[in-house]
Amino acid sequence: MLRAFFLGVILMVGTLLAQELYIRDLQNGVKLIVRPRKDTKAVSLQVWIKVGSVYEKYDEKGMAHFLEHMVFNGTEKYRYGEIDRLIESLGGNINAGTSKDYTYYHVEIAHTYWREALDVLHQLTMRALLEEEMIEKEKKIVIEEIRRAKDNPNYVLWNEFEKLVYKVSPYRFPVIGFEETVSKFTRPMLLRFYKSFYVPKNIAVVVVGNVEPSEVEKEVKKTFGSEPFASPPKVRIPNEPPQKGIRFKKLEDKRVQKAHWVIGWRVPAIGKNEYKGLIILTELLCGGRISLFYRELREKGLVYSYWCGDLGRPRDNIFVVKASFQPERYEEVKKRVFELMEELYKTLTDEQVEEAKRRIINARLFEQERVENEAYDIGYAYTVVGDLDFYRFFEKNVMRARRVDVLRIFERYIKKDVYSEVLMVPKDEKGDSS
Repeated sequence: MLRAFFLGVILMVGTLLAQELYIRDLQNGVKLIVRPRKDTKAVSLQVWIKVGSVYEKYDEKGMAHFLEHMVFNGTEKYRYGEIDRLIESLGGNINAGTSKDYTYYHVEIAHTYWREALDVLHQLTMRALLEEEMIEKEKKIVIEEIRRAKDNPNYVLWNEFEKLVYKVSPYRFPVIGFEETVSKFTRPMLLRFYKSFYVPKNIAVVVVGNVEPSEVEKEVKKTFGSEPFASPPKVRIPNEPPQKGIRFKKLEDKRVQKAHWVIGWRVPAIGKNEYKGLIILTELLCGGRISLFYRELREKGLVYSYWCGDLGRPRDNIFVVKASFQPERYEEVKKRVFELMEELYKTLTDEQVEEAKRRIINARLFEQERVENEAYDIGYAYTVVGDLDFYRFFEKNVMRARRVDVLRIFERYIKKDVYSEVLMVPKDEKGDSS
């Protein structure tokens, strides 16, 4: 009876979310998505652009990230530094992020100032000046960022892992780019990239918080809606061929004192029907202190830290397990990880699946109390997953998952003879790994 009641509540929440999304397609191609909420005085405004490092040509590697930096260096309306001062003076926060699949700009602010925030985001994404002097200044900053990243063992570990997994896909290249490419960026190159991808048909404006949707639509039409229609170029992103066999690489680094390990399997892309089974699997393995990995790896002292999960990619997705431990325990840790996954496969019950679903739904509801988190989930669903229903019916789809869906993930993807693995161990001054 309680389970049926809980399921009814979750389905009702999912339905309400679907009904409360205010969606408009502006004439010039901009997508507007508003989620009005009267339970808060805050508003999150986000502008999502479907461009990340996988959309770059080789001589453009790092350009999406570089451009994200550049737009803050001056627009038609706001000179360098003015945007940060304005938003901070209104008690808000402004930031941006670039990934392999998307770029987004966001402001979190009191609901009385959402119009000012919208104007700022419009200027950043549509009216950046990209001045030559500022480009040269930013090059030095980003190149230094690249050099610092190379000095970070975790960056090196992850970079080597993605190069091991991907042999064809542009996911193998780092978002930040390379010193050799960034140093050769010119204003014409940046303008061409900016004017190709920062166009109405490639943009979603997401607003979540205490706003009136019709008022937001009016203001968005005045700003983003005033831009001339334009579509982004068609970019062919090659798919990674199926992997055969095991790929392994060992790194030795004198900057680390313990072993760092990452292992991964190709899994269903985010939003695919099978993905719900992967969500449940992740929760069972590493969802907090009651998860299998926490109890058997962390609590028993086998590892210092661990993480597992998929990368949420719309193609060539990966499920990853990361851990740090004493170097001499590598074989023991790896063996135990495989044993635990085998144990879960053989002993998984319907009750475990139901409990995992409840934890996932509860965590999501709690997480989305913050307007910026809900706006992010909406923007990600539309821009990366390519389907707003992934956000709208997330709870409903999770509740549909069954034990057999989790077992299929093991059977089809988490194989003992097809995976990629990188191990980083300490290296002493004599050059011997310990």
